Amino acid sequence: MPAPILYLPGLDGEARWVDSTQQHLPGVELVPFSYPTGRDLKWQELTDVVVARMQSLQTGLLIGESFGGAVAQKTAILHPEAVHGLCLISTFSHEPEPFASAIGRSASRLLPRVVLNPVARLLAGWKLAGTLKGEERAKFLAYFEKLDHAELARRLGLLAGFDVSDRLVGIRCPVEVIYGSRDSISASPAQLRMWQRLPDARLQQLDGYGHMITQEVPIGVALRIQAWLKRVEGVRAS
Repeated sequence: MPAPILYLPGLDGEARWVDSTQQHLPGVELVPFSYPTGRDLKWQELTDVVVARMQSLQTGLLIGESFGGAVAQKTAILHPEAVHGLCLISTFSHEPEPFASAIGRSASRLLPRVVLNPVARLLAGWKLAGTLKGEERAKFLAYFEKLDHAELARRLGLLAGFDVSDRLVGIRCPVEVIYGSRDSISASPAQLRMWQRLPDARLQQLDGYGHMITQEVPIGVALRIQAWLKRVEGVRAS
């Protein structure tokens, strides 16, 4: 049976491009995680649910993309015994865009949908669509516009004040940090300096790409996940 890895998706809660990466990972099963919905969450509750899902899969391996990367870091910090390897894709160790997040939280709660949809599209195009072009960019923005914005607001609320930068030193397992060179969220100079605090981290840059690297260059992401798995296996065997 393929070895399972729990995959924490981004803010939308949908691992839409996981299959594109999966097909280049023989012997591995990426299992998408479903975030609880319908209520505001606290970090402790959410990470407890993540660990329970990991235990049900009998895995200590965790991949987090964007928002999911923040959840993954929190899980590794609050439950270090449960996480044996951590792969962070297009993510951040502190709330990356407080202004944009505040706009998103407020708009989702206050604006009618007819007004909210173009606002969501604007914010997604501003910070998430990155280097997507043409039809792929249009499809992504149309998709983001139709999401459940109440759930997006809840997840943005969880990120308000998020900052684990000073606790990265406590994550002792092998960590792979994968990011696009043109991603203003995960590739900022300040964020790249923060990753240096991780005791056992390797930074993997995909040149010329933005935030949506799992969509734009799934083979490159898969190759780096494979390298991370070999590193985790080496640590576990030693």
